[in-house]
Amino acid sequence: MIKTTPTGQDLEQQLDNILSFVTQPSDTNSTPTNENSQQNTLNKALYYLKNNQNALAAKWMRLAAMSGELRAQFYLGLFFVKGQGVPQSVFHAVAWLSLSSSQGHEPATTALTDLRKHIETKRFKDAQCYAASLYEQIHQLKFSHLIPNNANEE
Repeated sequence: MIKTTPTGQDLEQQLDNILSFVTQPSDTNSTPTNENSQQNTLNKALYYLKNNQNALAAKWMRLAAMSGELRAQFYLGLFFVKGQGVPQSVFHAVAWLSLSSSQGHEPATTALTDLRKHIETKRFKDAQCYAASLYEQIHQLKFSHLIPNNANEE
């Protein structure tokens, strides 16, 4: 039988390392910002992961990833590698890891290199195209407040 997903200690260790970042108390004196919101969403995802509630962890991780949090994009890619709270999919793992890697997250670049041998070239490129569309969706969501409502009428 052909191996289709990596089972190396590296990916397992990376998921274990996630747990060390969980649930730091937030500063109640600071005003809420988009960055704080992203961090709170990521912390919720990590909390659920720590408590073995993988489906809830994946839900909150996707919310953090779609808000532009590149560590969440990286972790969501790892979730897809392992099938943790989401269906196991090397394609989706490559997409989320590509998105994180394209923004300079070095662990995502390393994970992509490891995954590359587990997916056909065409599927890898398709996943990168999907990552580009995710990037566009994320930035449209992040900056929609800057686009006038009547922009489509012209």
